[in-house]
Amino acid sequence: MSDCKTLLRALRAGEYDDALRPLYALDGTEESLLRSRDRAIGVVELFEKTFAPVGDVTLFSAPGRTELGGNHTDHQHGCVLAAAINLEAIACVACNDDNVIRIQSKGYPMCTVDLSDLSVHADEMNTTMALIRGVAARMKELGCDVKGFD
Repeated sequence: MSDCKTLLRALRAGEYDDALRPLYALDGTEESLLRSRDRAIGVVELFEKTFAPVGDVTLFSAPGRTELGGNHTDHQHGCVLAAAINLEAIACVACNDDNVIRIQSKGYPMCTVDLSDLSVHADEMNTTMALIRGVAARMKELGCDVKGFD
């Protein structure tokens, strides 16, 4: 982990290319590597501009998948036939001292959930905030120390 400035400097210098290459440059071209590096840099820059974090930040990547059959049955112990796809989600994350989870996805309004109130909010039904609040509530029920992050 490092602050945004250090992470950006390292990304621009190619220090993470060995980690990016097997994830995003599967065709072996320098163009794919540079595109993935630029995308990571853009995410960190936008995160820094949006949240102005004071401490350490971490860059995460989650691979894409699609469900070919059995959609939404996996959480009910059913069988799902899934396949990897060449899309993914990347995120820059930092802890905050606000006891609030703030998630900003490019092109969408910011989602904010105050962790001091993890009760069900009827007005949030079927929204991203309800999902965030529900996951945080369950993690807390399981004994996890749930803290705020951007």
